[in-house]
Amino acid sequence: MFLVALPLAVRLERLDKNLATTDIPLLSDLGHCGRTLQAVGQASAKISLIALTLIPTSYSGIYLPWTIRAYSWCLSRDPELRLVAWSLFPAFCFHTDKQGNDGYTGLTEKPRITVDDPAKLLEVVAYAIGFVSCARAGSLRVALKDCPQNEELDEMDSDEESNQGKNSQDVFGVLWNALGGASVDIIAVCSMYSCTKCDCQQSNTIVPAADARQEVTLSDWLPYWFIASSRQHEAGSARFVRNSCRFVRHAPPEEIALKTSPLGQGIIRRLSSSNREIRMAARDAIVSYSQVLPGDSSAVTQTKQANQVETMRIMGKLEHDLHGPSIVVEALALVAGSIGEIAQMTGDAMRSVLPFLVRHYCSANVFLRAVAMEQLLAVSQAQQVPLAQLLLHFAGSIASTLAATLEHRTPGAPFMQCMQMLGTTAPAFLGQFQAEIVADLFIWGNDTALKAVAGILDVRLPVVCVDQAASIFSRIFLMDEQLMQQAMARFVSLLSAESEMDQAQIEVNIPGLLRSCSVKLIFNLVLALGEEALVMRQRARSAVATVRCILDGSSEVAGSQGMADIVQANSDVGAESSELSAFMSRHILGVLAYMNELLREPGAASQGEHRRKQGVRAVGGLIELLGEQTARHTSNVVATLTPALSGPLAASALDAWVVLAETLQAVKLSADQVNALLVPLLGAFIAADTDRPAIAQALDRVVALHRSAIKKHFAHMCPVPEHPLLATSRTVMHKLGKR
Repeated sequence: MFLVALPLAVRLERLDKNLATTDIPLLSDLGHCGRTLQAVGQASAKISLIALTLIPTSYSGIYLPWTIRAYSWCLSRDPELRLVAWSLFPAFCFHTDKQGNDGYTGLTEKPRITVDDPAKLLEVVAYAIGFVSCARAGSLRVALKDCPQNEELDEMDSDEESNQGKNSQDVFGVLWNALGGASVDIIAVCSMYSCTKCDCQQSNTIVPAADARQEVTLSDWLPYWFIASSRQHEAGSARFVRNSCRFVRHAPPEEIALKTSPLGQGIIRRLSSSNREIRMAARDAIVSYSQVLPGDSSAVTQTKQANQVETMRIMGKLEHDLHGPSIVVEALALVAGSIGEIAQMTGDAMRSVLPFLVRHYCSANVFLRAVAMEQLLAVSQAQQVPLAQLLLHFAGSIASTLAATLEHRTPGAPFMQCMQMLGTTAPAFLGQFQAEIVADLFIWGNDTALKAVAGILDVRLPVVCVDQAASIFSRIFLMDEQLMQQAMARFVSLLSAESEMDQAQIEVNIPGLLRSCSVKLIFNLVLALGEEALVMRQRARSAVATVRCILDGSSEVAGSQGMADIVQANSDVGAESSELSAFMSRHILGVLAYMNELLREPGAASQGEHRRKQGVRAVGGLIELLGEQTARHTSNVVATLTPALSGPLAASALDAWVVLAETLQAVKLSADQVNALLVPLLGAFIAADTDRPAIAQALDRVVALHRSAIKKHFAHMCPVPEHPLLATSRTVMHKLGKR
């Protein structure tokens, strides 16, 4: 055993005396000693564990193959030995053999940990396993000098008097004393780990920096998830959940999408735990899915930004399903605040964060109001924007949330304080965002707040609803059939009841209402064609067909049931419908006018990137509805899509462009129409930087689809410049010119 312990002893002595590095003697005997580890006593085994774990990484390829089996044995035998083995496990896993396999991968049998193991062992495992992922990713640091104070480790052994001051001493002394037979101080040993990617602080290291290794799949850690879900060992559960941040930061890019991550879904469920420490740990872990780090690629950054939006969506659903106490909602508010701190000011996540926090700031619960305001101030500070200016920038996003608080007989102080911060009055604010407010309150079923809004605006409720009929109808038509029927009946009832109260007989004529707001209504439904969810796109197509039937007079509406019958009849309408194509052709100019306002007007940035991408995708859906009728409006469609060919909307615009080219394939195009398809792509290619490959692929597709038209009008075609990415299109054009 002396030969096994010698490498560490020599290494520690060098660090202590600052001696020069020389070759370690007798290293070739390590293989024999590793094989005989199972036969030695417990004290000698501890010494050997230290030696086998902290041997210099330059000798990993020699000793690792012989020690894997022995280390696996130590991880599952004597309880005290297991504590030592697990506390040193991250350092052991940092080593790699000659084939590049790390210590964890080489274990023939994975460590056997069960819920029946001692609580202290599970805590050590929960703490160490996070650093195992850091080790396997090649970013672990093992510090023997000046280890930082770690409150989390203090709590791990808080019942022992000897714990006081442990983390302030050198781990060097702890391990040196252990070589002499003293017991191993587990808390001190655990304090020596850090990660260059996960942790900001770094210390003196004995493990040299390794080259970046491949990412560690999240599925490797699922066998340990029972620690996080255990109700018997809540301290270990909280520690494991918190260390899940390390799993996420070292995971492959394709595994960090929150929608498809089993680990992420499990962490989200911990947000509703009755233990606050677990809830706070879950907050830190779930935010790690969304935190953009220096060095993240553009693809990873986009995934994490999508995770921010997904986190807010899940939290809204979680809050609705749980009807949880304020202590659970507090955790959700803290997550929302953390997302707001790391989100981009112009990103879509902020449009969910602020309404969430504002809603709780306006609640009757004083505790939640304080938490929400604290998080609003934190978001304001992180974004470096005064709170009043932040709320004003996202006034449209929080308008409906604020209006919903008017369901109380007297507007509460939070609502009036928000009006003061925004520097406006209630009538001016509600009037500015009337369309969104009225539609949202109606869909939410908050008739009391609707009446309050009408009262503040000093307008009769039927008039308010009729004025915003386009927004209300578009929301109703996008519901499923049963809910749509109920909502339509409620809308008619609301208008009729209010008219009777005002002693004014108003006949609710649905076709008449639809005609009065047809252009805006059709635009809203076309915009829904750009939704990511297939079911919403199908509903939007059905809704457009329904509106066509009503406006063209081909179907009569007899109450809400008649409306439902028309929707059912148009639920399977296809893009090839000639009646629908002709209908959309008559309304396309008005729709594109609204679309241009969404995409390019001075206020376009305030619409949010997600909504603008939806608008560009919707143009592709509109083209499919138009079919060959698109040829008559090629220049208008191209004019709408061209500005979107650069920047964050480029990918969606190129997809819509290809749809346009495919739709026009069967149409005999003029030279001007063919050039309209080619010239904007060439201009975008020349001006682009990162999007050039995608633009070149779209150009190749357009040229391939319209070979006949290009050949016919070749003398009038725009030339394709010389560039490696444009070689395919240029070759095809050259061949067509020779024929």
